[in-house]
Amino acid sequence: MNKLKSIFRLTALCLILSAGLFACKSSKKMADAANDADTTEEQQERPDDTTIDLESPKASETADTEISEEEISNKLDQYFDAIANASGNTARANSNINEAKSMFASPDVPVLIVINESADGTKDYDEPTNILDYMNYLKDQGKNLNDIYKVKTNDRGRITELELIRK
Repeated sequence: MNKLKSIFRLTALCLILSAGLFACKSSKKMADAANDADTTEEQQERPDDTTIDLESPKASETADTEISEEEISNKLDQYFDAIANASGNTARANSNINEAKSMFASPDVPVLIVINESADGTKDYDEPTNILDYMNYLKDQGKNLNDIYKVKTNDRGRITELELIRK
């Protein structure tokens, strides 16, 4: 009889411990999800520091836009290289992905990869994807095989469409 009671106590103790362990893991996952949601809300609410000089002529505005688009392209290329070259260091790659996401209007920004361009300007594209999937692809492959071909931005300076071309 004592042996049976001790078995029941041991079983009950094991069930309580396992329930506690599962509760800790699920609460950690929920806390991580809440932190991710807070981060994305914070990024969406953060105002841009862009200013427009209304007194400057149109020619200088387009020159400023071209320079900023070139700067955006260079910075984005650096992020892509950093993500691809973070071999084996997933935390560093994810950190670079999160930093790069702040340059885009949303994680669903389309990424088009030009695989062929004919002499008349007709382009053939690879299957379209979004920026988040593309950056995760870079992380998994460990190689950046594409150059930035064209960047479209909105009035806030966020990227709304990205065209890449094979190197």
